Amino acid sequence: MDCRELTVHALSGVRVTVTALVGTAHLPLKDVLAFSPGTVVDLDSRADAAVSVLVNGLAVARGDIVALEDGSLAVELVEIFAADDAQPLA
Repeated sequence: MDCRELTVHALSGVRVTVTALVGTAHLPLKDVLAFSPGTVVDLDSRADAAVSVLVNGLAVARGDIVALEDGSLAVELVEIFAADDAQPLA
């Protein structure tokens, strides 16, 4: 086992946060302060667009939203970025 394998093995139990980013909106604060139930926030992506998959805030993949049999949502990965290509999303 080389040094990298030992490091990966040692860290394999560490819990991380995985987020699927559907889209973003850039709004003036006055619009955000006016939010109420029923407000529709227009996002910068299409309903059929791939979502960004982030691990602890770092974009590591892209995928499609899928519905599971139990009605919950999941992401089917379609592209996994090389480690050097992972980017923080601002």
